[in-house]
Amino acid sequence: MLYIEQLDAVVTELRDRYNGKWPLVILHNKRIAKLMENPSNRHLIETWRANGALYTSPSGSNDDWYWLYAAIGLNCLLVTNDEMRDHVFELLGSSSFFYKWKQRHRVKYTFNKGKAVLMMPPPYSSEIQESETGSWHVPIEEKSGDERARTWLCIDRSGLTKQPHESPIANGVEGLTPSEASNGAGQRQPEDQVAPVTGKRKDRD
Repeated sequence: MLYIEQLDAVVTELRDRYNGKWPLVILHNKRIAKLMENPSNRHLIETWRANGALYTSPSGSNDDWYWLYAAIGLNCLLVTNDEMRDHVFELLGSSSFFYKWKQRHRVKYTFNKGKAVLMMPPPYSSEIQESETGSWHVPIEEKSGDERARTWLCIDRSGLTKQPHESPIANGVEGLTPSEASNGAGQRQPEDQVAPVTGKRKDRD
């Protein structure tokens, strides 16, 4: 169910984070028509429209394609808690590109006392990586859902020079900063240069 108060809280948080820049909210026109029946909702929606912050997908179409096109085509962050597991994304599910893109561009959110709390994606992929010095970084399971809180197992080759017949030494588990863990991984644009997109999905007429 769509709660416009929560959506507005997300929009407000994004504007605060990005120096007043409006995100793009994508909603099906069926939802907009329903929301406009409430006078308080009507004022909010008209404010979004006046600032070019609202796009309504037409009847008979799946709005998934609209926000997906906007997010990938414009290299935006996508604000959604959707796991993208339905039929639309089954077409892309086997693609390693889409999996990595989702991991590094989707922003999850929750609420604390009515205020939106955004869980930004890390600037590196949560997969096994080798650094320029030959060290290996292995991501450990993160149950909180916050990728920035993920712990990494760091394995280096410091013992191989003196003891070439022994296995690499595991130095233990420690948290890596994004710059440390991103060696060997592709880089995306800094967050302050990426426009966020928000949207609600699965609406058809």
